[in-house]
Amino acid sequence: MLYHPAEHYLSYKKMSVEHASGDAEFKILTCAYRQEDAVAAIKLLEYSNPTQESPLSVHGLCLEELVSSFTPLLINHQLGQKNSSSKGSRSQPIVDIFRYLKSEHKKSVQVQVFTAISPLKQMHEDICWLSFNKSCSLIVLPFHKKWNSKGKMVSNNNDLRNLNIKVLELAPCSVGILIDRTRTHGLSSIFNTSATYRVATIFVGGPDDREALAYALRMARSPEVHLTVVRFIGHDDHAHQRWQFMIDEDLMRRLRSEMSGGTNINYIEKKVRDGSDTSSTIKSMVGDLDLIMVGRSSHGTDSEALSGLSEWTDLPELGPIGDLLASEDTTCPVSVLVVQQQIRKESPKIAWKFW
Repeated sequence: MLYHPAEHYLSYKKMSVEHASGDAEFKILTCAYRQEDAVAAIKLLEYSNPTQESPLSVHGLCLEELVSSFTPLLINHQLGQKNSSSKGSRSQPIVDIFRYLKSEHKKSVQVQVFTAISPLKQMHEDICWLSFNKSCSLIVLPFHKKWNSKGKMVSNNNDLRNLNIKVLELAPCSVGILIDRTRTHGLSSIFNTSATYRVATIFVGGPDDREALAYALRMARSPEVHLTVVRFIGHDDHAHQRWQFMIDEDLMRRLRSEMSGGTNINYIEKKVRDGSDTSSTIKSMVGDLDLIMVGRSSHGTDSEALSGLSEWTDLPELGPIGDLLASEDTTCPVSVLVVQQQIRKESPKIAWKFW
């Protein structure tokens, strides 16, 4: 018998932010390996403009590595299930953080919390199954590197990186990797503030960039968010001749419509010669921002704006621009969300197993 694990997660529907109805419930699966991951995810959700007309349905998943001979578990905390596999489980503080979001948004946010206890090599199956079961449009994963309050890297978990890569390959919906460089990690820094949240979206073109922009436009409906959209165009690009460009333009028309209704969105076009120009421009922006949203790749664009960048990419799961922003050269406390739009394919990129 032939068995293909990814077949369980194949979706025949468009499960993405771009294709979600603007006034429908926005379903997100947010994963947390540590408490800091949960706080970073809550901050992103807080600025995702939850309203009674367009509520958030948040499925929080605590990732707990199974390091003994116990059986893997997926715990549903709504059912009152307890973690009996180990003493001193670290999932409860993460559960409490997710529930705190619900307490702040009683009428516009629904929260369900789960804990996956399994080997990291298998945990992608829990993530993909839960997102499929809950019909989520987006999975948010924590980045595998962590920084302290001084901006120094203090953790580099390669197992977590491999987990993220597997989810990117198999997910039934869109996926975002959240790179958290925030210098303060308390919940009070999220909810007890009236400061403007400064967001930028880097747009070159293609489905991943459109997905990042679609999410950013949802956030920009909140008066607390100021969004800057920076579109990079190569000097000799012939993008207007390509199919992806025409799809991009549909979203650009939506952007212009959103801009006409408010003053918290700026749109900038940058003509660049190559990836070096793009890199320099992005680096000059980061000090004035709280969050940068980028697509993982720009498939179908072949833009000069990215030429040469892929040659220096250390983390291909982030794409050329995401990799640039995650590098040690970036020392500003700006967080980054790298987004991959749902990949709808008949033959997932994974080896077949024979039973």
